[in-house]
Amino acid sequence: MHVNDGWVPQTPVEGVLHAFTRIGRRLKSKQPGDTIDHSAHLVLYMLRCNGALRLSDLAAKMELDASTASRHVRALEQVGLIRRSTDPDDGRAFRVELTDEGEREWHTSTKRRMELLSQAMDGWDDSDIETFATLMTRFADGVNNIVDERADSAAALQLNTKENVEN
Repeated sequence: MHVNDGWVPQTPVEGVLHAFTRIGRRLKSKQPGDTIDHSAHLVLYMLRCNGALRLSDLAAKMELDASTASRHVRALEQVGLIRRSTDPDDGRAFRVELTDEGEREWHTSTKRRMELLSQAMDGWDDSDIETFATLMTRFADGVNNIVDERADSAAALQLNTKENVEN
């Protein structure tokens, strides 16, 4: 599926948004050889980066509601990519973690995505790739910081509003 190539972004920021939309759509779609979808890959990524997590913590890190995270966990558990374990801090609670198969699947899925990106940059100079990586990291950090600050401000406002109502 191609986008309407007749449309031309009017500003550089519009161009960035358009590019991210196109890339995101492609990275979310299953690629040849994929055995898991994009959402499953993100769950595995979060567990790979953070280790075992309570379901509520996984949902928060993924910015999902608990029921959606639970559905992803159940599906991945059924195919043996993650398992539940008792939370050592609270025996009534559980954590989810990657199985060895989940670790292998994460590596395979990540390798496939990196191959796609490498092919997209085929013919680029090493210095161009390094510059692109630096700028993308800086950009991602900027977006994350803004979104985190907005969430913190919204939470503080909500707490303040609740306190005012109670008084």
